[in-house]
Amino acid sequence: MEKNRIRPPLHLLIVNAIGSLLFGLGLAEYIDAASLVPAGWRFEHYALVMLSVGAVMMVPLTLFLVRAALAHVADLESRR
Repeated sequence: MEKNRIRPPLHLLIVNAIGSLLFGLGLAEYIDAASLVPAGWRFEHYALVMLSVGAVMMVPLTLFLVRAALAHVADLESRR
């Protein structure tokens, strides 16, 4: 059996990790579970901005994985 693994590039993993941290921190700030952002860095609706930026930063890895999976399925279909 072949081992076809999808190996995402390191830069996409790093961007996704930073996006996940921003999203989690923004969510914690939005629901007032934690106040981890220094007062000098806060502005109006900063939690929503952190949520949005974090979500956008997670999109490239998701797109890469979906495209790679679709290409893999198409390759398997063409071998039949």
